[in-house]
Amino acid sequence: MVGILSLPTLLPILLPISAQAADLAPSRSGAVFRDCPECPELVVIPAGRFLMGTARELQIPTEVPAELSPTVVIIERPFALGRYEVTRREYSVFAKATGRATALVRCRTWVEEKQGFRDLDIPWDKPNVPAQPTDRHPASCIDWHDAAAYAAWLSERTGARYRLPSEAEWEYAARAGTRGLRPWGNDPNRGCREVNANDRRTQQRYPLGWGGVSCDDGYADVAPVGSLRANAFGVYDMLGNVWEWAEDCASLDYIGRPVDARAWVWEGGCRRRIQRGGGWSTGPERARPGFHGDGSAEDRADFAGFRVVRELGPPGSGPPPRPAPVDAKPDDAVSLRPMGTPMRDCAECPELLQLPAGEFLMGSSADDYEHDLRSGETPALRVKIRRGFALGMREVTNKEFRAFLTATGHQPKYSCAAQGADDAPLRCVSPQDVEPYLEWLSTLSGRRYRLPSESEWEYALRAGTSTARFWSGRDSHEGVSISRACDFGNVKDVTGRAIESPGPWARCTDGFAGAAPVAKFAANPWGFFDLAGNVRELLADCYTASYKGRPADERAWLWADCSLRVVRGGSWKSRPFDVRSAARDHIAVTAPVADWEDVGLRVARD
Repeated sequence: MVGILSLPTLLPILLPISAQAADLAPSRSGAVFRDCPECPELVVIPAGRFLMGTARELQIPTEVPAELSPTVVIIERPFALGRYEVTRREYSVFAKATGRATALVRCRTWVEEKQGFRDLDIPWDKPNVPAQPTDRHPASCIDWHDAAAYAAWLSERTGARYRLPSEAEWEYAARAGTRGLRPWGNDPNRGCREVNANDRRTQQRYPLGWGGVSCDDGYADVAPVGSLRANAFGVYDMLGNVWEWAEDCASLDYIGRPVDARAWVWEGGCRRRIQRGGGWSTGPERARPGFHGDGSAEDRADFAGFRVVRELGPPGSGPPPRPAPVDAKPDDAVSLRPMGTPMRDCAECPELLQLPAGEFLMGSSADDYEHDLRSGETPALRVKIRRGFALGMREVTNKEFRAFLTATGHQPKYSCAAQGADDAPLRCVSPQDVEPYLEWLSTLSGRRYRLPSESEWEYALRAGTSTARFWSGRDSHEGVSISRACDFGNVKDVTGRAIESPGPWARCTDGFAGAAPVAKFAANPWGFFDLAGNVRELLADCYTASYKGRPADERAWLWADCSLRVVRGGSWKSRPFDVRSAARDHIAVTAPVADWEDVGLRVARD
């Protein structure tokens, strides 16, 4: 428990609930206020730090592995959180003001005749559960988009900054200074004073088909907000009653996520968002602070709602800016030369090949003999490349990069960058070197140069194939696909087997113990050299160990200040397993120079 916030039970400090309360900008922990008569009641959550996820000594089987990689998160500033889930009365004011009051939505609700949940087209306030709703019941049948729109509406109405909580803020508030599996301890059967979930009463009324707890919380389904005991921060119903939307995009792992209060979102948005806390029908394995749930942003259910965050900035500071949605459309006007016809935009520019739009399966299946669950390549994702693009025929060479250094006077971050023969691939290159190089190429050519996205890169490597490697359909470590590696890539082979890197070497000889001159090996079917092996290639994407939620198109998956970057293709140090078409790798931005020794790049151009 060292370094983790530990607080005594906080008694709420009640402030006048009126429109003037917003001007007070309360910051005392436990202070309760409301910005307008129809606004949700809020409670101030203190700054602090906590272990996000489940401590290793307490871990239990879970269907989502993120919580099994716990990380310390720092909440640097206090914030105000909805004391309760947004109620039907509060949401109805917004629904009437925005034309949502009578609109039909597709909502999953209990259907007695079917003895189960079904999707019905109903108004948001007409789910079958609860049977007799009141103004104090939580609003349900709300998707992520409407929840976010409600927060934005509150911001415009009050001048304060409202939004959905980040996943880190949510778990911090749910734990309220505790570190166990649950705020009261590890036994789920002792939580019925705080949690409305699948208890004895629910099990008697609803044949749900999954496990519950052996205590009685007093409610067979949705309860009015605040019916059970608050946690140590003075917040009610953080666990159970209804699942709650968070701002974050969904992911299977915490690798690469911010270690502060920020939401983890990526440019262009995401199809799935985080949901936390469990609902009235949830079993004890999910109704925990550490459980990392998610759903489609369009999902609606009678067991799902939300609560809001209000930032504690100065009054009248206005709503926070929201990123403009990216709505890229296929460029029908792109005229592609046939693949195999190289082009060069300027004398100093790398040679390019153009690729057409198309579709492919990115990653690998758990049914494949060779696959890697930990890297996030499995399960595979169907990706549509909606527009043509150009990609470097070869890796950027020392000669090409030296022309940039000479012209601009740029000093590389690492002294080993651009060292060696002219036709050797550039290596030891950092992101802070790549960005000015691409800008220089763009200025020289009048075209936009950039790093390829991970989806574009794998699309080019596969070149229309769906096998483990583009040169063979044999997916065995001991089979033909490995022994042919030396025809197509510079990998860890018999020549380089003394290299201290994990795994076996290819049972063949490629003739190079280190980096090879570019294009010394056979090209793939689309004419690209060295996509497998030689140097790992830095891509535009930030890294997370899952494809869940990533754009299913050509866009890079990135977010501000990411600490891990995607590198693909393997290098002369890589075992054969790591040069498969689906194989993924990453590097920390702060990694030592030795880790960048085999990292180079290949350019893309719109």
